[in-house]
Amino acid sequence: MVKINEFYDMDIPQEILPKPDWNVGEDLLVFMRNDPLFYRKTLFPAVDDYKKTKDNNVIIRVVKQGLGDYCNKFNIPNPIETLMSDGDIREVAKQIILQDIKGKIE
Repeated sequence: MVKINEFYDMDIPQEILPKPDWNVGEDLLVFMRNDPLFYRKTLFPAVDDYKKTKDNNVIIRVVKQGLGDYCNKFNIPNPIETLMSDGDIREVAKQIILQDIKGKIE
């Protein structure tokens, strides 16, 4: 026989799928720059558009698309919304703007 309070003593994880134990933003940057198909068809044209328009949303859309492609390619089961917050996505976009477009390294 099991007492009801024993069910409450179990360690239940807060998340069904734990977050990856690596930095998703850095890994995403490496993927977007080194995957030939993504770079040629998506990132490079977006960088060119950014140079013309100076619209940050162009790069943010590319990062979001890159995150989806990254998850599909490497079979990451986590929902995209839990992998990176909007702030994380903006940080990756900032890194692309600084490093790939302006040529600065922080």
